[in-house]
Amino acid sequence: MHKSRLMTTFFLLPAFFLFGLSLPVFAQPEREMTTLKMFYDEDDIVVTPTRYPKSISRVAENVTVITADDIKAINAHSLADVLYYVPGVSVQVSGGPGSAPNVFMQGSNTRHILLLIDGVPQNNLADIYPDVGAVPVQAIERIEIIKGPASSTWGSSLGGVINVITKSPDETRKFGGVVSSSIGERNTGDYRGEVSGKVAGVGYYLSGGGLLSDGLLPHNGFHGGNLYTKLKYSPTDRADLTFALGYNRGAREIGEVPLFGVSFDDDYQYIFTTLGLAYTIANDLSLEFTLRSSWRDNEQRQNDLLTGLSLGGIDYSEQNFGAGAKLVWTPRGHEVVLGTDFDSGHLESTAVTDGKQRLEKWAIFLNDTVSLGDFSLTPGLRYDHTSTNGDFWSPSMGVTFAPWESTVLRAFVARGFSTPPLFFTFGDGFYSMSNPNLKMESVWSYSLGMETTLLRYAWLKTTLFRHDISDLVGGLQLADGRFTYVNQGKQRRQGVEVEVKTMPVFNTSLTIGYAFVDATDRETGAIIPLVARNTYDVGILYDDRKSFRASLKGHYTQWNGEVADNGKSTAMIWDFSVTKKLLTFNVDRQSSVETFFSAHNLFNGAQYPAFPFRNPRRWFEGGVRIFF
Repeated sequence: MHKSRLMTTFFLLPAFFLFGLSLPVFAQPEREMTTLKMFYDEDDIVVTPTRYPKSISRVAENVTVITADDIKAINAHSLADVLYYVPGVSVQVSGGPGSAPNVFMQGSNTRHILLLIDGVPQNNLADIYPDVGAVPVQAIERIEIIKGPASSTWGSSLGGVINVITKSPDETRKFGGVVSSSIGERNTGDYRGEVSGKVAGVGYYLSGGGLLSDGLLPHNGFHGGNLYTKLKYSPTDRADLTFALGYNRGAREIGEVPLFGVSFDDDYQYIFTTLGLAYTIANDLSLEFTLRSSWRDNEQRQNDLLTGLSLGGIDYSEQNFGAGAKLVWTPRGHEVVLGTDFDSGHLESTAVTDGKQRLEKWAIFLNDTVSLGDFSLTPGLRYDHTSTNGDFWSPSMGVTFAPWESTVLRAFVARGFSTPPLFFTFGDGFYSMSNPNLKMESVWSYSLGMETTLLRYAWLKTTLFRHDISDLVGGLQLADGRFTYVNQGKQRRQGVEVEVKTMPVFNTSLTIGYAFVDATDRETGAIIPLVARNTYDVGILYDDRKSFRASLKGHYTQWNGEVADNGKSTAMIWDFSVTKKLLTFNVDRQSSVETFFSAHNLFNGAQYPAFPFRNPRRWFEGGVRIFF
């Protein structure tokens, strides 16, 4: 990290804020991006980049949006199933529904990705693992993904952000919902239900479900259930109260390693709540408060493969309490967001020093979106303080330019970080030694992008990116045979993403995605192993918008693993899904019955970075949904 570059940024950002506030009298109307909007299912508004809704044509970051319709088209079970097809995001599949895959973004480590549900962090304290396999999809309204650091808005997020935005109550009627059931091979079943409406001035949404499987691979079973509810009440025209509660539990069989005669299990239980108040002070001024809490229990076990007897394991118990406040001011030509976050986390485990540790952190952030006709500027700055690994300043600057109503050009530079997991800082056991002097892992990130519909019937998006990472945490072998974690690495991850989507022709549309990641050690020049170097995605969707929809998707990942890992990337994985509406009831046509069917890995392709954690072979499932 060059101090001169950081100090220059600190001086320039306040100057941009002050300069921007002097510009409203010169601001011009925003260009209407009508052709780009044709490729977004509902609108082009996103909230994750600045924590305030704005048009994607004013977003400088590399953002991908996934809707509930996209999720339903592939009959997904969990968030992991959805992320599998996102260019620039790589999911290491190691089992069937409910499994615990690793997720990577533009070559970043799994722990560098921040997982949010409605803006509330979901990563655990012990190893900061984003468990995308444990997030059910039925309550998801949309997913917003930022590829690259978003620390000036969200704090610890060196690799990127996945923000799951849940469904809100349907306040247009008193009662409605959907129930669904599916069955597949190896006793795989997914059973869901959700209801929504508004009664006595209170909007409600409630969903629940269960996912079961005997396992598509050896020692790969899963049994779990989930519940989620959201209530909304507006005591006045200016105030909204929102309460949400989620509960999730599961028993996993992670897999087995015959060479060492062991298998692994993972049982988890998780509950989280949020309470929010949004108040409109004036037409251009609003205030929002949020309280949040969560409890998590996790048991990881290692078993003897022959006898099934436990060989020991680690238990984790976590409690988190937090609060946030946000003031939004929107004078002409500006969207100014000033906010603060506070979180207090407590971890109890035999794997950490003294059997318990805590992480307390607070932050203050400020960003502005300055609209200047065809241009927009987005300066951002955030200061984070932690009780474990010190402080961090995260500046960012984004620029967008719309030379035509069909095209947006983007440039973005940011400094980001990730807080080391508590186990890295305080892990102390038979095999490990704590290192309380660990520093934040940091990155300087740069990206250039273009999004256009100049091709008459097609949408094209391309992004060049570069991430220079310093103080990367890695394991160090000690003289007594134990290991500890130290800041020892410098890496560069750079590459390109390309996405193409066509307009429907005869109800059929085509999507193509490609991502290339070159990950190297900045000191030695060596290639970093186990990174998804090349990924390809192909999709064909037929949708008559009435009663029939079919999807064929292909995905290929070239994992640059070591020869000793015995990985395979020999074929593209093809998945086929079809949905047919059978019946429609009522005049409003809101009640209907549809059936669906999916065939996974049609041609038995093998695609995994290391043996024995393989991807499942070909398997089938089908089911029915009833809307009422």
